[in-house]
Amino acid sequence: MKRRLPFLLSLALLGLGPVAASAATKPTAPAIPAAVVAADFAALNRNDLDAFMALYAPQAQIFGLPADPHRLVGRRLEQMYGAERLRAHFAKAMAQPDTPHIEQTRTVALGELVVSRVHITDPKRAEPQVLLVVYRVRDGLIEDLWHVGKETADNHAQAAGAVATARALVEANNRADAERFLALFAADARHFRRAEDPHQLADLPSRAVVDEASRVKTYRALYADGPSVHVDLLDAFAIGDLVVTHERIHTRGTASVAAETYEMLAILRVRDGRVLDLWPLQKIAHPADAAVAAAGARP
Repeated sequence: MKRRLPFLLSLALLGLGPVAASAATKPTAPAIPAAVVAADFAALNRNDLDAFMALYAPQAQIFGLPADPHRLVGRRLEQMYGAERLRAHFAKAMAQPDTPHIEQTRTVALGELVVSRVHITDPKRAEPQVLLVVYRVRDGLIEDLWHVGKETADNHAQAAGAVATARALVEANNRADAERFLALFAADARHFRRAEDPHQLADLPSRAVVDEASRVKTYRALYADGPSVHVDLLDAFAIGDLVVTHERIHTRGTASVAAETYEMLAILRVRDGRVLDLWPLQKIAHPADAAVAAAGARP
């Protein structure tokens, strides 16, 4: 039974992939990451090894759970790195009787990233497993797959409160209530920034907010003249103490800085109503703003 867990975790991690059948019939159509993800689940549940392998880049990277609670990225699973090892691993797994059933129960996608709540039902286990998985899909293939969280007896009860805290942050921001906003963070909360390397995942420390004092200074300055940023929370769901948020953010323009609208995908770790870690994963300019910017750039 101890050997079964790594298989289940890696199986879930590999859950979101490109649409092989669609790519074959419509080679010129761009692959939509969320559809690619759904096709990967279908291939896994059919035990269709060829369709499954068609969804991954030759050097796709798959990562296990992080050992450090202040990180999203664990070690790379070398036994599945490279097409040959990936095929060998899943050929053996799919040949087993009573393979697990895997499904997405919640998914948010933005740009190349897809974040999913993955539910695994294994006939050999009394209880299902629930995982949080992040996938990077580029040119119709999964290039990176991060297994970032797992629901446990310790964190299960935190889920509802984690989502409530994410909503409270948005409400405090939209009221420009600095004191309420700051009170939703633990004193030693850590802030991160999006990784510069597309094969990494938001584990770089923030340059502006490095401790409680800099957090207080940053947000009091932000709200000093009233609401300067309006946030629409488009979606939020939690796995244990990890909450995924998808937001549309509108900034107020000034004489020197133009207003902008963009969408943000983030993960927060929340315990007992306080944010412990904040990882922004993806930022995409709003399509309307991007079109205006492109038009303005034309000669």
